[in-house]
Amino acid sequence: MSARLMGEVAGWLGTAAAEGLTAAERLVLLIVAERANEHSRRMWTHRGDRRDDGTRITLTELIADRAGLTPRGLNDALQRLARRGLEVRVQIATDTRGRPVFARKGHAVDYELPFLPASVELPPRPVDSGSSGPPERDR
Repeated sequence: MSARLMGEVAGWLGTAAAEGLTAAERLVLLIVAERANEHSRRMWTHRGDRRDDGTRITLTELIADRAGLTPRGLNDALQRLARRGLEVRVQIATDTRGRPVFARKGHAVDYELPFLPASVELPPRPVDSGSSGPPERDR
C-alpha cells in the first residue's frame, strides 16, 4: 500500500485537471494508487487476494469488486480514463491494426498509476460568427 500515492491522487482530484471525472474513474485511480509500488507505480497483488473457493483473483476483478463495478462498467471507466491521457493499464503489445494490447492468454492485465497532469488545457469556446463583440443589452 502506498499512502504517498493515495495522497497524491486525493490531492490531484481536487484540482481543475480532475474536473469531469466520474465517481467510477476517481475510485479506479484511488484503488490502483492504494496497491501501487511507490517507486514503480505498478499495482501488485497480495497473497491473500483469493476468491471464496481459494483461487487467485486478477487485478481487474479486484478493481471491479472494490469499485462496485460490473466488468463492462470497469471497462468503460478505463477507456474514459485512457481518453483523458490517464491510461492505467500496462500495454504489453500492439495488434496488427496498431491498437494497444493489454492482456492475452496466460497474461492478465497489469495496472500502474500514471503521472497525473498538473493542469489541463480546456478547449476554446466557440466564437459566434454573427457578432463582433459582447451581446448588447436591451434598452
